[in-house]
Amino acid sequence: MLIVLKLGGRLLAQDVSLNEMFDDIARINQAHQIVVCHGGGPQIDDTLIKLGKKPVIVQSASGVKSRLTDVETLIVAEMVMAGKINKEIVSELLKRGVNAVGISGIDGNTIQSKKKDKLIIIDPERGRKRVIRGDNSGKIEKINPKLLNLLLDNGYTPVIAPITASEKMEPLNTDGDRTAVYVASALKADKLILFTDVQGVLENGKLISKIGREEINEFFKKVEGGMKKKIYAAREALEMGIQEVIISSGLNTHPISDAIEGKIGTSLSYKYF
Repeated sequence: MLIVLKLGGRLLAQDVSLNEMFDDIARINQAHQIVVCHGGGPQIDDTLIKLGKKPVIVQSASGVKSRLTDVETLIVAEMVMAGKINKEIVSELLKRGVNAVGISGIDGNTIQSKKKDKLIIIDPERGRKRVIRGDNSGKIEKINPKLLNLLLDNGYTPVIAPITASEKMEPLNTDGDRTAVYVASALKADKLILFTDVQGVLENGKLISKIGREEINEFFKKVEGGMKKKIYAAREALEMGIQEVIISSGLNTHPISDAIEGKIGTSLSYKYF
């Protein structure tokens, strides 16, 4: 079985040990292939603020929020995600005997994206659409899985930072959840697990254990913040052929094992009616 994991930036930013997560990856990696994708939004924010620059988050007409990535923010995103966070994850896995290799999407031209020359956002003050230019984020267009397959076939576990390659081979800041979706689709993964710092999809404070085809759009409209982006990514993954997407907390004792067995998290699948 091939499992793609996405470790969210909010999860990685928690002031708690993630030893259980890394231990679980090491256990499961003995029997199955694992690919780890990760984010780093809060860490980027913290670094920008320390450098005296205010992070800018914008919202699309559909309600999905994203980062406005100017040149300075792109440099920080590369430094934080492809540098610090990526190598910290690799280090933790190596300590547990996992042959982890840290890369970003631009390495080997693995993840190719189209630069978003302009963003159409909702002006928070006027409530109307507005166009912003000068963004350095990317919309994924193609995955070249050759490097990933080479690593997997030789017993390595890829750890992927969401910095991708533009048409001109320039680095672009790319959404971590959607990076995981495209990687999972290209590798024909059996499962995609999006880990965060909450239990899963909640309704009136209660965990929803399963969401089927007919309910996905309904929940997308209901939820807010980062969960809206995760449901959007999950819906996209199912449309691209992934059989099951799980949104779950990475703070449990056996986060991967329990999510796969349906003990925790929210499972989204077209097989649920």
